[in-house]
Amino acid sequence: MAQRPFCALLVEGTHGAGKSTLIDALLRLHVQRSPVRKIRTVLHLTQSHTYGPLAAAEDDGSLTAEQNLQHLNHIVSLLEWLEQSVREQQRPSCFVLIDTLHLTHCVRPGVVSPERVATVDARLAAIGCRLLFLRASEETIALRGIDAAADTQFLTHYARKFGKKNAELHSYFMREQRALEELAAGSALEKRILQCDGPLEETAENAYDFWN
Repeated sequence: MAQRPFCALLVEGTHGAGKSTLIDALLRLHVQRSPVRKIRTVLHLTQSHTYGPLAAAEDDGSLTAEQNLQHLNHIVSLLEWLEQSVREQQRPSCFVLIDTLHLTHCVRPGVVSPERVATVDARLAAIGCRLLFLRASEETIALRGIDAAADTQFLTHYARKFGKKNAELHSYFMREQRALEELAAGSALEKRILQCDGPLEETAENAYDFWN
């Protein structure tokens, strides 16, 4: 099988599924397994890039679908440029990890619909971006997403719009997981679903193989 010069992985999943932890592990594996002086272009788009710019307008109720789509277009245009710039390379030359994007935007903040982001999905598929969906059990979401995150700003402030009590938040995250998995199933991206309740090392190995 020919090597892909552009290796982009979009990681989607609800809060508590372990997206950020997994991405951190993938970055460390990438560095460890790259030959000395052979680390190529690496881009990590955190939620500060993919979701954060929408937060202020979301909070004050002014966010529109057009603004959301414009934000997505900026990101996808960057990825398209990166892919085009290495297209003629004979080996992997550009590695990208993306912490949530258009699928999450359909449910949170939710001003865009799957139909409105279909073009975004198709553009990502066209450049070979792959989709990794992390699925977690109810117990894992409660442990990672509620208990371990009890003092985080996300849970104490932002997420309170989804429920005032922990039980309400947990129910919301489980509903969000089901909605996101349905969106992932309909995506045109090459995809893999990982149940991520087990050891991080095992999940990271499976994800790393899929990414590369």
